[in-house]
Amino acid sequence: MWTLALACAFFILIHILVSGSDLRQQMIGAIGTRTYFILFSLLSFMGFIWMIAAYYDSRGDPANLHLWSAPFLLKILAFAVNFVSLTLIIVGALSPSPTALSSLRKLPDRPVSGIIRISRHPVLAGIGLLSATHLITTGTLAAWVFFGTLLSLSLLGANSIDRKREEKYGEAYHAIMRATSILPFLAIAQKRVRFEASELGVLRVMVATSVFTCLVVLHELLFLRPAL
Repeated sequence: MWTLALACAFFILIHILVSGSDLRQQMIGAIGTRTYFILFSLLSFMGFIWMIAAYYDSRGDPANLHLWSAPFLLKILAFAVNFVSLTLIIVGALSPSPTALSSLRKLPDRPVSGIIRISRHPVLAGIGLLSATHLITTGTLAAWVFFGTLLSLSLLGANSIDRKREEKYGEAYHAIMRATSILPFLAIAQKRVRFEASELGVLRVMVATSVFTCLVVLHELLFLRPAL
């Protein structure tokens, strides 16, 4: 459990102390934007792999307390939410976005369209929802540490990106924020933007559905527990 705690602490701290602070700009000034992003991506990838390995190792640890067992109905609800979560992640990753890394160079021509109508941070929102459902339904201390870290980082990351885009684009990004939300469907429910299903893209949704189906079928093989 200590290894998992260290891995999670490392992963979240490099995002808070490096990417989310003034140190980021200092490093970019010293080594260049491209080199910074390559090094930070490698560091993040290595940190995440360490988290995954430590999580699997912690499953048999006596300190990995079983905190509770989720009722089956809650698992069914989480299963449905997980489909939405994965759709946000896959469709978000395949769509133009004002919060994607590419938007640092130029905002999309239509910044509020498609999946951005649901959440302006679709990938992070999907990771956050996926983490929340697994945290609630797994019920072990290791799961709470692992998925709690991902949930926290998705929330911190969304706010950090908003702050950086505000500094770069000013009123243009303020307009995007007024028309959208971080929490999925909130802006739609508040009638700040309309939901246009046709803008999501049939191929993107098909890819997301296929990935979800594969993960459900292979869940026990990959993650050592059934999807339900």
